[in-house]
Amino acid sequence: MGQALTRVALAVAALAFCAGCGGAGSAASSGVNGTANGTANGTANGTAASPVTCDMRPRTPPGEATSWAHPAQSFYSPSDQDIPTRASLDHLLVKDDALVIEYSTRLPAASLQALRDWTYMQTATVAVPGDDSAALRAVIASTELVCDGVDTVQLSELARSRAFGQVAGHGDAG
Repeated sequence: MGQALTRVALAVAALAFCAGCGGAGSAASSGVNGTANGTANGTANGTAASPVTCDMRPRTPPGEATSWAHPAQSFYSPSDQDIPTRASLDHLLVKDDALVIEYSTRLPAASLQALRDWTYMQTATVAVPGDDSAALRAVIASTELVCDGVDTVQLSELARSRAFGQVAGHGDAG
């Protein structure tokens, strides 16, 4: 029961934090399922549309990395010393069917906390500081989601679109 309450609290917190995500929200943008907030009817469980605007597009999977390491944690802050390398992130995408999130270090503290909390509730997901060209860039091998803030509903939709159970064994770091 404690886990269920934690998930409900995180969902409520994520909706509350979206207002401070830094996005102005635009129904004209194309998001998950062709809407601004990732749901078919423009609302999430009866709540108002997300103020975060996201654009989802197909992407070409990266090539296999020759030298990589699995990350030790799910969320990395800019001050962490062991942030995964690009080769390690590419390996996660290609061989582990992971969701890799690069976030702007300029996101408000509440948005970063919502992202951190959401990330730790996921499977095969890692978030690292990005280059600030977008507030948030989330990718799986075949799809990229670029957002002007943190919207855990859209991140969850992207995470659910992965095909779990199809990852082949690949041993330890090369």
